[in-house]
Amino acid sequence: MSPANMRRLAIIIAGIALAIVVGPYRMVGDYVQFIVAALSFYFIAVLSVNMLAGLCGIWSLGHTAYMAIGAYTAANLTKMGVPVEVIVLASISLSFVVGYILGLSAGRFSVLYFGLLTMALALAGTEIIGHWTAVTGGDDGMKVGKAITLFWPQPIETKNAAMICVILATLAYLVGEAVTNSQLGRRWLAVKGQRIASMSIGLKPHVENATAFGMSAAIASLAGIGMAFSMAYIDPVAFSLDSGVTLIVGTVVGGIGSTLGAVVGSAFITAVPELARDAQAIANFVYGGAMIAVLLFLGEGIVPAIRHRIRHWKGRDKVNTNVPRQAVDAEAMTKLVSELMPPARHTLSLNAVSVQFSGLKALDDVTFDIAPGTAVGLIGPNGAGKTSLLNVLSGFYKPLASTTVKLGDADILALPPSGRAALGMGRTFQHAELFPELTIRQMLLTVAALGRPLRRANQIALNEPEAVAERIIGGLGLAPYADYMPSELPFGVQKVADIGRVLAIGASVVSMDEPFSGLDEHERSELRAILRGMRSAGVSILIIDHAVQEVLSLADKVVVLDFGKMLATGEPDSIRRNPEVMKAYFGSSHHVEPSPEISTKEPANG
Repeated sequence: MSPANMRRLAIIIAGIALAIVVGPYRMVGDYVQFIVAALSFYFIAVLSVNMLAGLCGIWSLGHTAYMAIGAYTAANLTKMGVPVEVIVLASISLSFVVGYILGLSAGRFSVLYFGLLTMALALAGTEIIGHWTAVTGGDDGMKVGKAITLFWPQPIETKNAAMICVILATLAYLVGEAVTNSQLGRRWLAVKGQRIASMSIGLKPHVENATAFGMSAAIASLAGIGMAFSMAYIDPVAFSLDSGVTLIVGTVVGGIGSTLGAVVGSAFITAVPELARDAQAIANFVYGGAMIAVLLFLGEGIVPAIRHRIRHWKGRDKVNTNVPRQAVDAEAMTKLVSELMPPARHTLSLNAVSVQFSGLKALDDVTFDIAPGTAVGLIGPNGAGKTSLLNVLSGFYKPLASTTVKLGDADILALPPSGRAALGMGRTFQHAELFPELTIRQMLLTVAALGRPLRRANQIALNEPEAVAERIIGGLGLAPYADYMPSELPFGVQKVADIGRVLAIGASVVSMDEPFSGLDEHERSELRAILRGMRSAGVSILIIDHAVQEVLSLADKVVVLDFGKMLATGEPDSIRRNPEVMKAYFGSSHHVEPSPEISTKEPANG
């Protein structure tokens, strides 16, 4: 059994044992029952906020509204004799739908506006509770009946309802752990860390955020159910904006993005009011002081800080840069690429590509083709429009209406960035733009899972994400670095990992922004081998780089831009001799000789 499954089994056993202790057999007193119930439903609530903040970077002040949905759903349905199991399903379903719609409508905005929206949700929820008296009882609150369950012969009394809270908390813990360590959680971390790069691999950030918001809302509703049954009375004050701020305190203190941190955070916000029972005003000062102390000295909270200290103590936060990377040659890369990336079948045609920013034309009628399996170099001085062209291809810039870009018969401009990735278009970035909260292995697993439909459609045999990730790690010599975060790695390794991301998605048309920038000669030699291997395998490549001789040695055709316009196009040898190119780009009309180590140009792949 894997360590993760053993941990989950231990959680289930502990949850069942605690439920028995506080359940109908009443092995503990009333005060302990109350504390356990409060810890349980506060844990669920903090977990819901914690998961959203940690995995998506979205801070919500409005999760008390979803707690209210759970509580009032329980109060109203118990009057009808509906069992707890049905109440749970109804509550999480309603909360998920409301949360998803809200997240989808706001997911295109910045995190700040999202936070303001959730604050408005909390205030609106308070108004609805106060005025919808038929459902909520208004400001006077509402009594909650006994809990009926399909797994117990008699109704569960309020004094025994801590058992329900413990079971719901156990369920929430398992869901939180599963999501955090799943493909879904890794996708959310990718969007959180690099929104643009996440779109280039086929993710839709607003949909991912909406899904996360909906799932977080569903979990929060479980806290409301537990609160309703354990208190037997719903007080609207429990769902105020102040309560939403308290959940933020628990998240920050315990640890952002940590399920165990939610346990610590819920213990904190449960213990402080109990310890300050005779001086409630002190609790607010303790909350504020704790948040300031944690933010100043512990960064992301108690649990993550402890984990980082342990990792540092064991030396796992340092990469051994003395481990030699295996040599990468073109033949090995050709084999690797042919196992993972389908050869290009269609011509990428760019016609009259024009981009304008506030009256300034960054691109003006740029027209050229990239035939299947060929490499095209795009060069030009700074400000020539090279990266702007790449952003048009990727869907990050919107060109003028006269522009057409097609891959075969497919209209590229009609597709969002995720749709372009689904067609087999991939790209690398000048600064790698890896996902900062995913290790190299986790990143490749995530992208390989997204690329599975594309590889399946192209009948690529190697298709399981784990197998794809391991093949790339081995083929690119990334094994010593696979379990480290990007910030812990040398820049050259990050650039190679960026290429690995394109391999994992299964692209057949690859655009590369400054792939040689920031690399030493050994790393450049490896990159040449990788690019030649791609070209030999039939992948179409567009290379943008200031390392002109590298581009000239690798490209079948070269396009030169100057001030957004095409200055010249042709084979590398003709570009070398073109006096206009030498004058505009090199600042001289003298012939430019290639460096000896890159002077041999391999034959073009048919």
